[in-house]
This record gives sequence, structure tokens and C-alpha cells, in this order.
Amino acid sequence: MIRTKSSKTLLSLTALGVMGTALLSGCSSAGTEAPGAKRPEAGGNAKPTDISIMVINYGTQFADKDNFMWKEIEKRTNTKLNVTWVSPNNIIEKTNVTLASGDIPDLLYMEDLNQAQFRSAVSQGAFWDLTPFLKDYANFKNVPAYAWENTKINGKNYVIPRPYPIVGGGLFPLIRKDWLDKLNLKMPETVDDFKSVLKAFVGNDPDGNGQKDTTGYAATLGSLSFFYNLYNDTNGDWKLKDGKLVPIMTEEASREALLYIKGLYEDGLISPDFSVLKLSNINEALNSGKAGAAGYSMNNGWRFTEELRKTKPDAAIVPLSYLKGPKGNKFTIATAGYYGAFGIPKKVPEEKVRKILAFMDYGYSPEGNNLANYGIKDVHYTEADGQKKTTERFNQDLLNGNFQGVWIQNNIDLVTVSPGIPKEFYELNKKIYAEREQAAPKDPSIGLFSEAQTKLMPDLKKKVDDMRVKVILGQEKIEAYDAFITALKNDANLVKITKEMNDALAQKNK
Repeated sequence: MIRTKSSKTLLSLTALGVMGTALLSGCSSAGTEAPGAKRPEAGGNAKPTDISIMVINYGTQFADKDNFMWKEIEKRTNTKLNVTWVSPNNIIEKTNVTLASGDIPDLLYMEDLNQAQFRSAVSQGAFWDLTPFLKDYANFKNVPAYAWENTKINGKNYVIPRPYPIVGGGLFPLIRKDWLDKLNLKMPETVDDFKSVLKAFVGNDPDGNGQKDTTGYAATLGSLSFFYNLYNDTNGDWKLKDGKLVPIMTEEASREALLYIKGLYEDGLISPDFSVLKLSNINEALNSGKAGAAGYSMNNGWRFTEELRKTKPDAAIVPLSYLKGPKGNKFTIATAGYYGAFGIPKKVPEEKVRKILAFMDYGYSPEGNNLANYGIKDVHYTEADGQKKTTERFNQDLLNGNFQGVWIQNNIDLVTVSPGIPKEFYELNKKIYAEREQAAPKDPSIGLFSEAQTKLMPDLKKKVDDMRVKVILGQEKIEAYDAFITALKNDANLVKITKEMNDALAQKNK
């Protein structure tokens, strides 16, 4: 399965992938569909179903209705698609504007299911409860049960999730394995090991040019944030403590993580300007061969390795399986098992709802998945020894990053596969994925909703981040941070958020 950081242009797949960025898997789906979910026949007397879609697009070039794959997907699904692509930079704003306008497309992509306006719309009956329909679409079973469960609202399925592997994504370290080998170092297992490796990467000339010009961990503010979760032995913004949810931002363990990061900075082991760097800067650091580690999803390891091997044939950037915190517990980033989801507004008549679901169901079939991710065999890709190799036509038809969704029947490929990845790298990624599954603590707040958190937490988190940066840079002492956290614990907004989250937890448990 192919996955590019810029998932964007597609179209139909968008619809598909988009629609379920979920689609992707491999063969023919003939004989797998339930009666209510039969793939619409192209041609004949059946009129194509018009479907409007608004969805996020990470690409630099958006596919339009003249795109070959757009037309192919319309033909196979007997649809006419009207897709509005939205940049990730303003997807939340665009979604809120759309919800407020009432002019909602047939399929609306929600990046964050806790958006207050969406929750309000659901509570007011503005979106279909899809729960009674789902059983009629056989390919929806290819979506992992946890994705359906974790996207429920008040116990019902108002959305169709875009599945995403629970581990393997997120900003967790990739590391230069060839540098480890050259310096006779083992893959780090603990945070202390990690710091020692970074010191060697900075001080022991791993690139062999006779100069101390390498970076240990090429970092942004976001790619350092996993340390706060690691030290708290949890994923997300909350952890369970004596049966109650507490925000990790105020925990003592987060103070320890802050001091650890400050130590990395003071020792010159991370990018000195981490607080203002963007992802493009980290890409440059890795591609230029000057960084020993950086935070990315697993499948990016081969992407960077392939670029480096153009000039350094033995280069190898591989994912860490996990890191152990001070208490010895293994940690890696975990997600809720989905990345966004699609809702259907109640203004859509039931007959059309069923056709939209059939369209989505096709996207989750092996055939739809394969089409969305690879295109057409011997046109967009060739296959040998179980490995797919893309052709130039693949790029010309904007398949790269536009039609790809989740490989439902083997969904870990979304984070373990990159275009052109060699078998040995793929097998290593699968091994690391399995190790990460055993090292990922759960996010106890998944499925809980607090309107106060949706409205107020972003501002609180920004204030915390600002204080943390000042401490790391030496602009504030740790004592100032302590006073800040003491005040934050009594902040009326955080108290309100915490109460609502625990009320939601109690209701869920009941």
C-alpha cells in the first residue's frame, strides 16, 4: 500500500479513500457484498447517483473531474462526484463554517468528532444515525471493530470512520541504524539510552566528514511532545489516577519530562530552534544526512532511506519499537484507531443514504481498496513476488497520495509500507509494528466528550506549551513553571473541563 504524506488529490477516491480513507486492499470483492450493498452497475438504465463530498486533502495538486481515476471510480460505482477539497491548515474552520451555513454536503469529513458544532448538530438530529443500516453492507466488516466503537456518539454510529492503525503513526522517533552500527551502538530502549545515542550522533562524527556538524534529534515542538505521554505512561491528554481522569499537563511526571527535554536542549542534542521549526525543516535535515533521528510515522523510514541511498548506499533509517520511561514501562504512541470520519446530513433522503453507503462500502472492499491505493494493474502498477511497483502513469494520474486509503484487510500496511519499499524493510516494519502493539498504553479519554474541553483546552494547552518552551530555552526557571502549574490546577476552566470529562467517564461506565 502506498501512502504519501500528501494525500490529496483524488477524487473519487477521495471519495473512496477520502471516504474512507479507508479503502484499500487487494483483489476482487465479487461475492462479498450483502444484498443492500451491491455495487451499482455502471451503464444500463441505472441513473448515476450524485454525491457531494467535502474532505481534507494533503496534496499540492488536487484532482478534478477530468482526472482518469476520478472517472474510473465514478464508472465503477455509478456515481457523479462533486468533491470539495480542503487544506489541513483550515479544515476545522471550514467544517465549522459549513455546519453553521446549513449547506452540508452529502458526505462531510470531520477531522475531530469532538468539534462542538458537530456535536450540537448531531444532538439536534441534523445527521443520520447510521447504526440500523450498517449491517446491510458486508465490506464494512473490514473496518476494525475498534474504529466503529471509538467513533460512536452516545452509543450510536453517526459516522463512518476512516480506519487508522492504532500504532505506527504519530511523531515517534525514526533513527539512523547505519550510524548506530558505525558507532557500535545498540538500538536505544530507555530514555537514558536515547540520550546517550544522541550524544554519540552529535559528538562522534557519524557521517565521517571530520566535523561536528550533525544533529541528534531533528525536532519540532510537536515531535517532542511524546515524552510527556511516555513519562505519564498514557496516550492522549488524560490519565487515570485512582479511578479519575486527570490532565497530564499538571502532573509531576510531566515536570520530569520537561526537565529531560531541557537536558537534551542544553546538551545540544536537539535542534536549537525546535520551537519554530516546521516539518519541511525536519525533512531537509534527514534528506541531507545531517540528522540522526526525527519523529515520523513508521512508513517514512523507507522514504528517507531511499533518498539517502542515492549518495550513501548503506544508509538505513528505521523506526524505534518503543522507549522505556523512568519506571521501566514500554511506551509508543497510539491512536484511537481512526483518523477522521464521515457523516451524512439528515436532509439526504433515506434512499440516497443507502446509495451513499453502498458507495462507501465499495471503498472498503478489496477491489475498491486496491483501486484507490494502486489504481489498475499493469497500468498504474506491476506486481511480482507479492510486491507492487508503481509506474509513471501512477504519478500522472495523481494516485500518489490522492487515492490511497487504509488497506482494510491488512491495515497495518498504511504505516508499514511506502512506495517501492524492499521486502526486508517491509518485514522489519511488520516486526516493529507487532512490538509496538505490546508497548502502547491506551488513551482513557477515547469516546468521551466535554464541550468545555473542546472550547477551552486549546488555549490552556498553548499557555502550557509557551511556558514549557521558556523553561527549555532558559528564559524561565523551573520554579516559575511550578508556580504556573499550581495556579493552573485551580484554573476555573481546567476545573470545569476535568469535571465534564469525569462525568462523561462515569456515564460511559454506567
